[in-house]
Amino acid sequence: MKAIHVNSTLPFFAKHKDGIYSIEKFSLYTTVISALQWRKMNGEIFMCTDEIGAEYYRKLGIEQVWNGIKTVIPTDMEGIDPVMFWAAGKLLAMREVKGDYALVDEDFIVWNRLDLPKTAVTVAHREDISPDIYPDPDSFGIDFPLLKKLDKSILPCNTAFLYIPDESFRDFYVNQSIAFMKSAEGCGDYLCRMVFAEQRLLAMLCGYCNIGIETLLDKDRLFVAQEKFTHIWGAKQAMRDDAGEREKFEESCRKRICADFPEYEYVIEKIETLGGLQ
Repeated sequence: MKAIHVNSTLPFFAKHKDGIYSIEKFSLYTTVISALQWRKMNGEIFMCTDEIGAEYYRKLGIEQVWNGIKTVIPTDMEGIDPVMFWAAGKLLAMREVKGDYALVDEDFIVWNRLDLPKTAVTVAHREDISPDIYPDPDSFGIDFPLLKKLDKSILPCNTAFLYIPDESFRDFYVNQSIAFMKSAEGCGDYLCRMVFAEQRLLAMLCGYCNIGIETLLDKDRLFVAQEKFTHIWGAKQAMRDDAGEREKFEESCRKRICADFPEYEYVIEKIETLGGLQ
């Protein structure tokens, strides 16, 4: 099965005015292992990014960890607020990439071979509707007519992993999500509207279209040790705050690359000398 990683650089520049684009080393290591492990167990994987992202990976010298780099995300994100909708690049990339593929976040690693159903959407896991993260979408005050027809009781989907085998439904979801993001105005909300557009809206649209949802992980066992999947999302801030934890994680990544992918050992020197915010 094919897969894509997605990286839009505009959210970085929205926070780092006039900065030089860079990615934290622990994130680079995770991305490399995610790509190489997918290729080992499941097939081709491509990086979908914008012009700046493509140039960054090539200058860094790690572009060979993917089967190719696709420059499909517009650098201006078509006017979508890159702070409020920091993951909008994923939806824009999915709009452009056709065919059968899974979307895998760069911080999500699949350790085994997947055999996914063709009759349902597969996501990382479901999420509870907590009001601080998933408030009543009517409170957004956005002109989004379809919302009145959707079941707001359906649990959202975590899309760190996302496979939508029905291309027509994938286009429907992507177009509705982009329409929602374009209709929103800046309000200082950096979480709720993004996770609605990407995760809650997907679940509600599945309900609306009578499409089933399968999960890779049980939402009630996310903090139990896993063997088949690794998602470092929850550990990112801890590594930013604790240099010791960050260095320990990066060393474990270096050991993993040397042990499992010795032909790509050269990326370690590239990342250590040329890449990474610290």
